[in-house]
Amino acid sequence: MSSTATIITESLCRFCHQFVDNLFSFNFLKQETYPTPWQPVGSEWTPEKAWGDVFHHYETFDDLSKSAETCEVCSVLHADLAQMSADLRQGWLGLYPFWSTGRMGMNKLKGHFRAGFRDSLGEMPWGSSKIGSIPLHSFRVCRRVPLKEGEIVEYADAHRRLPAVSSTLQPSDIPQEVASWERECSETHKNCAGLGSSSELPTRVIDVGKAENAHIRLYESRGEKAQYATLSHCWGGAIPSVTIQANKAARTDIINIDELPQNFKDAIQVTRALGIPYIWIDALCIIQDSKEDWDREASKMFSVYAGASLTISALDATASTEGFLKPNRVPLAIINDEYGVQKVFPDINEYLVRCPLTTRGWCMQERLLAPRLLHFGKEQIFWECRTDFICEDGRRITGDSDGHVMAEFLRIRRSLGISADPGTDLFWCYWYQLLGEYTTRKLTVPTDKLPAVAGAAALFRTPRPDSTYVAGLWKEDIVRGLLWCAHYDHMPGRRVWGISTTDRISVLTKPAKKRAPSWSWASVDGQLDFWARKIGGFVVEALGVTMDAEREGIASVASGIVKLRGLVTRMYYHPPPDKPGLDVGALTFKRIDSPEDESVTLNGCVMDVDRRSPRFCWAIVMAQSMNDWYLLILHKQNDGKFQRIGMSTSKSVKVDPGRFETKEIEIV
Repeated sequence: MSSTATIITESLCRFCHQFVDNLFSFNFLKQETYPTPWQPVGSEWTPEKAWGDVFHHYETFDDLSKSAETCEVCSVLHADLAQMSADLRQGWLGLYPFWSTGRMGMNKLKGHFRAGFRDSLGEMPWGSSKIGSIPLHSFRVCRRVPLKEGEIVEYADAHRRLPAVSSTLQPSDIPQEVASWERECSETHKNCAGLGSSSELPTRVIDVGKAENAHIRLYESRGEKAQYATLSHCWGGAIPSVTIQANKAARTDIINIDELPQNFKDAIQVTRALGIPYIWIDALCIIQDSKEDWDREASKMFSVYAGASLTISALDATASTEGFLKPNRVPLAIINDEYGVQKVFPDINEYLVRCPLTTRGWCMQERLLAPRLLHFGKEQIFWECRTDFICEDGRRITGDSDGHVMAEFLRIRRSLGISADPGTDLFWCYWYQLLGEYTTRKLTVPTDKLPAVAGAAALFRTPRPDSTYVAGLWKEDIVRGLLWCAHYDHMPGRRVWGISTTDRISVLTKPAKKRAPSWSWASVDGQLDFWARKIGGFVVEALGVTMDAEREGIASVASGIVKLRGLVTRMYYHPPPDKPGLDVGALTFKRIDSPEDESVTLNGCVMDVDRRSPRFCWAIVMAQSMNDWYLLILHKQNDGKFQRIGMSTSKSVKVDPGRFETKEIEIV
């Protein structure tokens, strides 16, 4: 088919018919002259100049709404633009295929166009700070048929390269969608070799049967190997019909599927459609009123998720009762057998970071451990393996050259797969990077803080079996692991290493019951930064770590002592001014010392929880780089041992190091 012409077989309104016809006849390129009602942008600057040449569509949003009742393209436009506030829908509607993306210049993706109302263009949000990103409320011409065998499409020919996303998704559609991703993963991904094969079954799984309406039952395995799926989901409160001691025996005969929440029903349908005989769902396969069973099964999370042929991920379901197989997903306007018009989906990293599933603590390690995942979003599905992240709309995400937290997570997954090879080093900074994200997540049960990351720790231990996991950190890298602090931003969305007095500092809280020693990040709740990722020059010496907890990997409460040798002194904490948003204090050697005297002051002190109370404390120098010092702030107990209470990042230090004394201390 010619790339410069198309036949429109569907009934579109006169504006949409002409616009689509013109795009194809223009070969999607900017023109010297246009037919009416196109309007080229003038030479002088105006608020709409960056939007480029425009096709003048309907005069008002109400006109678009009326046309959307009969025109499919108008319906696609309306479904997206109706979500904007009324003040962004002022003036006539324009369609803009040639907008400017700043440093990237004019849009060069054929088939993509923006939509905006003329009197509101200056207020339209872009939606992402990423260079070259496609703005919100953009649309695309997309192909509805597979590419021909061997057909190679240039990147700019997005109308041919990127497929349409079906507006509906039935379980019977999933195997065809997944087949090509799975085949590519198996045949071309070196890092994914052997994935999807049979593994030893978990203690209990759900036998889903083969027929569409087959009975399901709880199956207690006997160490045999078989393919099985797992479900990663948000509990969202109490779950109906969990497995308890009273119903476990009956469930080995049959489970009434009608009593299960919709997420579980959907997961069973997907598992059955993919021809996988079993699925593991935590609420059904762990006896929920047996602490002994929960402890035993929680300790096996690593093998449960790592051994699964596929993990089904319910990204957008906030509770078990919502379901994730949506019959109506995203509108698609049909142009002809070959092409359609659909909205451009948001940046995948920005989308993922807002998904309910990525806010939950347990779900981080589930995604990290799973070799292959099939994510179900509101509008499309995604395939993730140890090599790739593929969207149903044709985009591929590697995480390379992107500092977004979701992109970093993809890089860690890929790196861990490579690091499992003999002789490959595993950098501890990956662990701290994971913890940084983990501390942004929520847990329904506060005592799950350590158990919910124990499976991830088991994955890190794989290439280093002799390493020792201690209260969420590693004995072999304990000095660097101790240097954590409340997260801060110089400005929203931008992380900069170096705390100043005006930075926004995250609020930390202590749990009602102790669950970890004060030196562990797990002793507090709230978002943290791990400074070992960005600094060096550690000068303190670790003399030993002793732990009291049994089964340290899954224990919900851990106690232990870290013994250090380093430069220590007693200091006085001066809190910040009592104003909202000011959380950074200073340290001096005497109460009467002025924080303005640089010869006696260490600035950049952030207390963990109580940032308003002045008091005496102790400081131990952890790292030094030029004139920058990094210190742990401690409280001395009556027994002579210390508790961590904060951290200080002191820049351009002019204090005499001779005021510190080399000592051995124990932190509990």
